[in-house]
Formats: sequence, C-alpha cells, structure tokens
Amino acid sequence: MCEGEEVWVGVIRFWSAWAEVRDFEAAVFQDRAEGQYLLAIIDSVMASSVSDQLAVTTSMHDLVIAPHPVPDPPMDVLIVRAPGSLHPPKQGSVLIEYLAVSELNTSIERPTTDAVGLFWRFLQEKFEVAPSS
Repeated sequence: MCEGEEVWVGVIRFWSAWAEVRDFEAAVFQDRAEGQYLLAIIDSVMASSVSDQLAVTTSMHDLVIAPHPVPDPPMDVLIVRAPGSLHPPKQGSVLIEYLAVSELNTSIERPTTDAVGLFWRFLQEKFEVAPSS
C-alpha cells in the first residue's frame, strides 16, 4: 500500500494517508472542543517519522489504527474513541482501547490533555511503534 492508497480488509477500509482521515475528522470536530484530542493525535502521527508504519480508518468518528502493512484478519487494533461514539469516553476524557485477537484487551480513560501521550504509549507497547525523538 503506497502513500495515499487504501486497502480493504473484509468490509473495513484502511488508509495509509493520514491527511485524508484528518480532513474528515476536522470537518466534524474543527469547531468542537470535545473532539480536538482526535485532531491532536492525528497531527502527531503526521508529524512523526513513523506514519508509514500505521494504517488508519474510522468507525463513524472513532480512530481505528492497525500496523502497516495491514495484516490479514483477524488482527489487533487500537481504537481512540470519539465523542458521540457508541462507546464514548466521559466528557473531558479520552478513551483508548486495544482490542486483541487473544481477547486480552486493554483500555484506559484519562483527561484529554493526556491523549497524545497515551496514544503513543499504547502504540509503543502494543505495536512496537514509537516516534523518533
């Protein structure tokens, strides 16, 4: 999958171009404070040296991240829940979930000010992906 291409895994479409997902999320949350942490996470990925190691899709507005190249299903995914999600975070919080094929799922909910750091912590722990310093 080259930059800007998409890959279908079953009925799920993953993108390699984070900018497309940012445009979509910005159209929803640009003027809504409760969704700014999603844009901050996307911006941090786009500014990192490892965006090509991560594929992304959305489930309505949740971010769903998988390693790139996207493995055949079943696969582990990291989900950043959005305000208005079917499984939303508490107001003023970010909810990040790691859904594992092994069913050893992990989740954490913290203030939105911790969103970017938590996101990268999960990526490093679960996918062994970290931005270079």
